[in-house]
Amino acid sequence: MLTAIILAGGESSRLRPLGDKSLQRFMGQSLLLRHIRLLHQAGVREMVVVTGPHNDEAIRAECAQGPGDVAVRFVVQPEPLGMGDAAARALGSVAPDASVYLTQAHDLLDPVFHSAALAQAATQPDAIFIAAQRHEAYFPGGYLIPAEPGEIDGQQPFGVRGIVEKPGEGNAPSRWVTLVAHILPNAGKFAAALAEAEAGDPGDRYERALTALMARHPALALPHLAPAAALKYPWHMLDIMDLLLHSISGQNIHPSAQIAEGASVRGNVIVAEGARLFPGAAVLGPAYIGPGTILGNNALVRESMTGARCIIGYSTEVARSWLGDDVWFHTNYVGDSVIDSNVSFGSGTVTGNLRLDEGIIKARVKGERISTGRNKLGQIIGSGTRVGINASLMPGVVIGRNAFVGPSVILNNDVPDGKRVTVRQDLVWGDNTIQSRPEDRDAFRKRL
Repeated sequence: MLTAIILAGGESSRLRPLGDKSLQRFMGQSLLLRHIRLLHQAGVREMVVVTGPHNDEAIRAECAQGPGDVAVRFVVQPEPLGMGDAAARALGSVAPDASVYLTQAHDLLDPVFHSAALAQAATQPDAIFIAAQRHEAYFPGGYLIPAEPGEIDGQQPFGVRGIVEKPGEGNAPSRWVTLVAHILPNAGKFAAALAEAEAGDPGDRYERALTALMARHPALALPHLAPAAALKYPWHMLDIMDLLLHSISGQNIHPSAQIAEGASVRGNVIVAEGARLFPGAAVLGPAYIGPGTILGNNALVRESMTGARCIIGYSTEVARSWLGDDVWFHTNYVGDSVIDSNVSFGSGTVTGNLRLDEGIIKARVKGERISTGRNKLGQIIGSGTRVGINASLMPGVVIGRNAFVGPSVILNNDVPDGKRVTVRQDLVWGDNTIQSRPEDRDAFRKRL
């Protein structure tokens, strides 16, 4: 019997001001629930979900919505001590001779990959199987050490003898990075390897234990050839959104949705229950319009995803952006942004999403400015935030939860949670010495 282990106990600190990675919602469901359903389709009926004290209740509630014939057990990781500690705790609830499929809900693989990987593993029950993706540029992840020297064609499984976590640019042993989809033939042996590796750095405990296990078991990397996405930083929400939007085929408009005469829906689009498009509104796919969302007159949504009950008001454009629930706009431009639930913009506020020099945009994560790898990125905005009229938000700015940005602010700095930023305006008063006569205006009109 194979048991799937889903690691979901981390604090998601690099995703702030957004919430828990596994509970982020796309097209009406969380990543966790989507992952459980995909594993169920692949034939998995037993799962262990690792939670943390901060998200245990929410994750249990989410899992309760999954398929009824799946047995789910929960293991709480008291402290966020890394992947190795989480795996060790989960393995303690699995039979020692069972095989395990260790995964994360916020790593999105091709939906058919799970079935294909499990079928491949069934042909070699004593082998370790690891999902792998080729990266031409350096990626801060776990790099595979091939068992044999030479170039790998990347089409067939290839032997692996170890993993190096974040080796640094120029030091990678291959171009292949592991995705967190690992099939391990014996839970007890891996638990023992994790116990032996406990004395070292907790940051790469998992990789060291897996490398030690590879010395005693054949290990094969399974190339993941389809597009994949992993949620690590806030702007990766846009990568996941894009991947899922491109899975939409055709138009799926709920019978209760109201599409006014003069509104248009083009391309691959889902319009969910109770949504309303007013005259002149347009949706250009791929796009997802959430339940109860309203698109006002002349509103445009393209290559974007809205949550439930959003109001995309008059003459607002939303382009390549992810919106949570209950987001309200009115005569705004929103581009390449991630905006959490219960956020509203005053009229005339715009998001800057492209530097004047068209260079790569940096954003601040845990106090450090890092490259996003994107030359188009608007804002990351936490839930409960309000932005006044005619504010201008510069590319890559991060605005925390429950913040307040006043009218006419030109914002080029991050705003922490719960903070307010306004601008002072000095008005100069005097007598009006400019008099306008009706005949002067008539003459002016004639010259137009």
